Amino acid sequence: MKKAFVTTAAVLLLAGGISFAVDHVDHSAMHEMMMKEGGPKTDTRTELKLPEPMKVMHNRMMRQHLDNLSEITAALATNELGKAAEIAKETLGWNEAEEKMCAMFGEMAGDDDFMALGKAMHTKADDLAGAAKAGNRDKALTELAQLIGKCNACHEKFRH
Repeated sequence: MKKAFVTTAAVLLLAGGISFAVDHVDHSAMHEMMMKEGGPKTDTRTELKLPEPMKVMHNRMMRQHLDNLSEITAALATNELGKAAEIAKETLGWNEAEEKMCAMFGEMAGDDDFMALGKAMHTKADDLAGAAKAGNRDKALTELAQLIGKCNACHEKFRH
């Protein structure tokens, strides 16, 4: 009983100490770094004015795109070009469903660039799929890098 009490007390003190340490972190280095970059910045990206449930769905879709890119990268790394082509085409490629989805979000965003950027990303996935299917790993890797660039271009312009 005494051993259990001492163990519990030690755990509580340790947890309390960790909590105290986290709450009292010296942020001076972080502040200094931010100030070297010119101080706090305002997010100037265009806000997608979506209802909260749509934001949640859209964020989930973006995370799924990242998972798909991860799977494509792994397939290319192991020279499984057919698998990379299939994942790129089936999960990220441009099709009627993607067109409707991008159009819907673009309409809500009120910005024609949303549709154009979305289509550019999805058609680049088709280019990646074509290169991988043709057995050209180097071209597929180049297309993958460009596809990620298309993702970044959209995220550079838009936010939730």
